[in-house]
Amino acid sequence: MREDGLAQRVGYLPPAMIGEPTLKAILLFVGAYHLVTGMLALFAPGTFFDEIGRYGAENLHYVGDVGAFTTAAGIGLLVAAYRPSWRVPILWVGAAWYWLHALNHAFDTDAARSQARGIADTVLLALGGFGAAYLARVSERLEAR
Repeated sequence: MREDGLAQRVGYLPPAMIGEPTLKAILLFVGAYHLVTGMLALFAPGTFFDEIGRYGAENLHYVGDVGAFTTAAGIGLLVAAYRPSWRVPILWVGAAWYWLHALNHAFDTDAARSQARGIADTVLLALGGFGAAYLARVSERLEAR
């Protein structure tokens, strides 16, 4: 059943595909991943560039900037695990971030270590955006109950 029209008037929302405990665990895992990745880029930008973000010319200042943004995203996700009211906005912003990041990578696939790596990074980032959007919808459904 669709969520608009009659379904909305009678208060029907399809069930969330995952429950609160699973969503919280996912947010904790993804938040910790972003926190660790961000801290690596922030405090060891050379290592991050060499091992993860080798695109174009090395610029350790910009790698550190990416680390700051990614660390903040990780903190937001960790807080959202315990504050359900944060989930929907954090996850929709995260989806936009991942999709825009994927778009940026799509233009630079030839600047990666290999063409295959550039394409893989682009696809994985786009999938991350869909994952964040899915979790945002799950959060919306859980909030509506």
